[in-house]
Amino acid sequence: MQKVLDMERINRELYTQRIIRLLGKGEVIVLTGHRRAGKSCILECLTTLLSKESNILYLDMENPDNASISDFEDLNKWIKKHQNSKKHNYLLIDEVQEISNFEKTLRYWIKQPNFDIVVTGSNAMMLSSDIASVFAGRYIRIHIHSLSFSEYLLFNKLEVSNDSLLSYLHWGGLPFLSNISSDDTRSKNDYLGSIYDTIFVKDVITRKQIRNVSFVDNLARFVADNSGKLFSSSSIAKFLKSKESSVSSNTINEYMDILCASYMIDRVKRYDIKGKRIFEQQDKYYFEDIGLRNYLCRDKRLTDLEKALENAVYLKLLQDGYEVYVGQLDGKEIDFVARKENEIAYYQVALRITEEETYNREFGNLKKIKDNYPKYIVTMDSLASMMIEDGIKVIQAIDFLR
Repeated sequence: MQKVLDMERINRELYTQRIIRLLGKGEVIVLTGHRRAGKSCILECLTTLLSKESNILYLDMENPDNASISDFEDLNKWIKKHQNSKKHNYLLIDEVQEISNFEKTLRYWIKQPNFDIVVTGSNAMMLSSDIASVFAGRYIRIHIHSLSFSEYLLFNKLEVSNDSLLSYLHWGGLPFLSNISSDDTRSKNDYLGSIYDTIFVKDVITRKQIRNVSFVDNLARFVADNSGKLFSSSSIAKFLKSKESSVSSNTINEYMDILCASYMIDRVKRYDIKGKRIFEQQDKYYFEDIGLRNYLCRDKRLTDLEKALENAVYLKLLQDGYEVYVGQLDGKEIDFVARKENEIAYYQVALRITEEETYNREFGNLKKIKDNYPKYIVTMDSLASMMIEDGIKVIQAIDFLR
């Protein structure tokens, strides 16, 4: 899978076109996602797409030259200096959370004629209930995910193949990895480690002033190793107690909230298919990037392919605009219940389904659902291609993900 390395900027049209369609609505567009998921590149692509006959006000808060813009008053002065009353103005701010009380200035300028605002942020501070009330509902949130499999192929100049899929399930979709040679595994691991360290230190430990650093690090690794499994804070507390490490369920729940607020980990609620309700206990957790998840349990990556595949299916459903839940029905589990407006679909994920036990489990759980919504099994088992039984369709992972 050799490829030519370059630094060209690739337009992720899934996001840029969606943003452009939302401009002119009188609302701040907020791009969220964990660090290095590609938000900055999307913002830079927007500067090119919007620059014709308009005034671009671009502000990168990770650039040391902009360190003097530390609060909303500094930001307001900067906007006044650079805005053009004779043109349409697009204010684009990267890592806006670095500006104290930024929302006070944005709330004013979004109400001005000929003004649109798009900002990025890497943690959930900007989306707290307090800031939402300050914005008075005048913002639209667009979550930026790591590269999908189809984007991974584009960025890495790869053809569709099983080798490409295995590479994606191994390294994940952080865009910058495409600039590292495919055979330089050490540099790839070093880069993933640096991104995890940055998220962990800046968006978890420092921002929340956590003292028990080693425990939170071990908690993140525990979640990575158990991604796709149902567990609760109390079950983690019991596990730790067996290891002679005592931490309360409330503390664990607080730390899990912080990890999720960094956008590195997603909490997925359980959905009672029969009762049409959301369970409040025992959730599943998936990673926003498969590569980061694999990095945290890198000694087990070769045996965790099914977990990586399940994580990839979850991300694909999110990227396609679905709300995703874990299904529960009469004590049986459905990997994913995907909902979009009035549309519902059910998904099981299995590395192989030709073995009788796996076949009976995956088909059997879906057969228990008596409604007429679509039901699918996503697998890497080439022998199960195009299989249909009782309306349940088997889809090859390589086809589903691209």
